[in-house]
Amino acid sequence: MAFSITLQFSGNINFSLQVGDQVYHTPTSPLGGFDQNANIYQIHIGEVTAIYPNSIQVLSEYDDGFGNPVLPPNDAFISFSKNRTVNNNDLLGYYASTQFVNDSKADAKLFMVGSEVSENSK
Repeated sequence: MAFSITLQFSGNINFSLQVGDQVYHTPTSPLGGFDQNANIYQIHIGEVTAIYPNSIQVLSEYDDGFGNPVLPPNDAFISFSKNRTVNNNDLLGYYASTQFVNDSKADAKLFMVGSEVSENSK
């Protein structure tokens, strides 16, 4: 059985959250004046179906065994992950070119340059 759950937030919702993203929660507990991760793992809540200014709608398939939806605690840390097939940020193509320009009159040193190569066709 699927449940439609509304998660309310007091602050702004991350602007990169999209419908179809997966939502997780991590219970927290206070320790040393900070909220610490109370578990060693994240707990899956479900998939985002709608986004509102201070809340999100999530489709969840988890119940407590009595037909009630499982809700995250009020002090839980909420996170999300994106669908890699839809939000693939790798460069596509066979050729890439970069150019580094220093427009400053002062000396500058380039510390490091990194790149990622992904095979996208055969």
